[in-house]
Amino acid sequence: MGKTRGCLAALMAAIGVRTLYRGEVVPWMYTWGATDDEVADTLPGDDLVDADTPRTTRAIAIDAPPSEVWPWLAQIGEDRAGFYSYSVLERMVGASIHNASTIHPEWQDLSKGDTVWLARRFGERARQVVAALEPGAALALVSPPDFDHLCEGRKATGAWCFVLREQADGTTRLLARGSGGAVGHATFDIIHFVMERAMMRGIRRRAEARRRHGGSTSTSQTTADTASATTQDNTTAVVSP
Repeated sequence: MGKTRGCLAALMAAIGVRTLYRGEVVPWMYTWGATDDEVADTLPGDDLVDADTPRTTRAIAIDAPPSEVWPWLAQIGEDRAGFYSYSVLERMVGASIHNASTIHPEWQDLSKGDTVWLARRFGERARQVVAALEPGAALALVSPPDFDHLCEGRKATGAWCFVLREQADGTTRLLARGSGGAVGHATFDIIHFVMERAMMRGIRRRAEARRRHGGSTSTSQTTADTASATTQDNTTAVVSP
């Protein structure tokens, strides 16, 4: 009888955790920082996937205009500026990430069909392709097979999109929308949320720091700002998903 009760208690606990995750955690992760209107809006890149594809919409306010945020976004990639996230965690899974703290002119020329590497050691499955972009405003990435599908007139199974929206006061709303792909799988959802949130905060830190210093931040000063904020974010990551 005792063993039966123990199994029943474990089952009820598992059901409770699942219910909490689905009912509270998932909605919070999927819409972190975004308003109801932003979640409901049609964004650049949405047309690349089927309309009923599951998606996440996250957003963050940045005290700088889109023209000063875009250069940080344009240079993402393992072999470029990194992803401004938790580089230690990225290296633990095999990515050779070194997050840049300055804007590199040689990494600003981005075109449709270009590769954005996540982790080269894993080959094609860790590569994203620029499927669409509007310099200064939007960037959409898909997998190589999905890029082929789009070229053939078919829909992609998933897309990772970033949108910059200028506000009336000259600031920017950075939106990140993930559609399809692995969205909906708990392991992916949690890890991707942690890393994407850190990435968005990393972009904000860099854009705002550069703006504070009149667009001419020294490498040492930007690195110091980034190191300080990264320490705070790493502490936050320990206590919240």
